[in-house]
Amino acid sequence: MADNGGGIEVVETPDLEEALRQAEGHPLPDALPVLPLKGMVTYPDTVTPLAVGQERSIRLVNEVLSGERMLAMVASKDPDLDEPGPGDLYDVGVAGVVARMLKVPDGTIRILVQGAQRIRVTDFVAEQPYLVARISELPDVVEPSPELEALTRNVQNTFTEIIEQIPYLPEELQLAVTNIDDPSALSHLIAGALRIASEEKQELLEEVNVTQRLRRLSEILARELEVIQLGSKIQSQVQSEMEKGQREYFLR
Repeated sequence: MADNGGGIEVVETPDLEEALRQAEGHPLPDALPVLPLKGMVTYPDTVTPLAVGQERSIRLVNEVLSGERMLAMVASKDPDLDEPGPGDLYDVGVAGVVARMLKVPDGTIRILVQGAQRIRVTDFVAEQPYLVARISELPDVVEPSPELEALTRNVQNTFTEIIEQIPYLPEELQLAVTNIDDPSALSHLIAGALRIASEEKQELLEEVNVTQRLRRLSEILARELEVIQLGSKIQSQVQSEMEKGQREYFLR
């Protein structure tokens, strides 16, 4: 993907903004091609980079780009399966619009997908040449309350503490999280950024009640922060013991 030797072909999606407006402002189609995800979960309102290597998935992406550019991203229950079937996928995923595709010399492709709505897979209508499923939209349930506001602030504050202590999270995330007022979008952004088990990510995706989702996310963040702080304490103790040992060695 980093090869600049002329072997990479970049395919931009024309009229992407128009495609996104249509995805947000119109009902979803009755059925969409399904792109299985291995070992990861994506969320609405987020941009997801994906590496695609399976022949059927490459064909799916090529045909999607020549049409409405929409697909459904659904996580596989077993990340070791090369070609998961209908029974191997979760029921809840995300509809998205393919924004860009890179054709790599080794025959694989890289795509960027702009997530749109959360969807539920109701049944599969085709398995060849790739999976196609009937879908229904699964919108958020937002009930404004003091608890929702308190949970939103708690999640923002805890995640900010985590960003300050974890090198893999860019500092720009802190500004983004601080400026998000929508509790649903906030939960999606944070859940997508965390390195937690795929099962937990799927659990957060499937929770449509935003208050419940933030409550669960708050628990996960508290746990992650505790682990980080414990790790820092252990590292500090180890460093202190090493320095003490070095001092004693030199004194001897």
